[in-house]
Amino acid sequence: MLAAQNKMAVTGLATPENLLLYCAAFAAMLLLFGLVGLFAMRDRTAGRVRAMSQSMNRPAQPGSAHPPSLTKGEERAPSGWKKALIPEDPSERMQIRFQLGKLGFERPDVVELFFLLRLFLSLITPISVFGAVALTRAGLLPEGLSETINDTAPLRLLQIAMVGTAVGFYGPGYWLKSRIKARQEKIRNAFPNALDLVQISVEAGLGFDAAINRVGHELGRVAPEVAYEFLLLQIEIQAGRDREAALFDMADRMGIDEAKSFALVIVQSLQFGTSLTQALKTYAVEMREMRELNAQERANALPVKMSGVMSMMMLPALFLITLTPIIIRYTAIY
Repeated sequence: MLAAQNKMAVTGLATPENLLLYCAAFAAMLLLFGLVGLFAMRDRTAGRVRAMSQSMNRPAQPGSAHPPSLTKGEERAPSGWKKALIPEDPSERMQIRFQLGKLGFERPDVVELFFLLRLFLSLITPISVFGAVALTRAGLLPEGLSETINDTAPLRLLQIAMVGTAVGFYGPGYWLKSRIKARQEKIRNAFPNALDLVQISVEAGLGFDAAINRVGHELGRVAPEVAYEFLLLQIEIQAGRDREAALFDMADRMGIDEAKSFALVIVQSLQFGTSLTQALKTYAVEMREMRELNAQERANALPVKMSGVMSMMMLPALFLITLTPIIIRYTAIY
């Protein structure tokens, strides 16, 4: 009887309508994975560096005061119901805007679209689940799919909707923050070498702007993130922006303390007329020492972390070895 019921259930699930529905769902899943892989695996930093280099080397067009990449609409703070979705911190919105710009999205409302997309992804799963339940009760779904939904417990459907909502809401933010942290780590690793190149260029007789431009072109393949920031800084200065504001904006985009200290050193050296070469040399030495201290701090923290992992792995085995004879003895007695 059970075998016959199972055969009937399998036969009901394998109808041509269900097979078409399964193929469509599988195709949609493959398309979604392809789009995610396309935007997640591509790194357009090198391409953007080349585009900025070409725009800097290209002669200015009549009637254009600055490169097209700088003509972006001013971002407005969220208002109304958007405050519940979009963060009010301008630095956080700037980081999100920059990361989305790396993927090629440079519209003025790209931050709003990102959070609206996150809201859509968080709502699509519960809407699909409750819609499937409603269509099943109305008798509009195929028989096999309707039986599957009817056999699923309501609590399980509610759990699926809740998990889909959580993944859709927090998934894009987690992915974006991981990209920001990865970019900051790349900049932190390449920034000391870039600073050494700036120092050598200044000592060779180049001005600060020319040194930044030269280093940005030289680091296009080795460290595209730092090269992008240097070339963007040079483009903003050539477009007539204040050097101090451009330097601090570059430090905010990088998101590391070394860049903020570098901007502060350059601004103070230019304001007070001190030797830029000596300031860069002193700061390079301090940054090397700070980098060594951070490496030592991480190395000293490893034994503590390893002891925690080893205790978690060894304590169950020790308890098992210690308590098993006692458990066997008391089981044999009683």
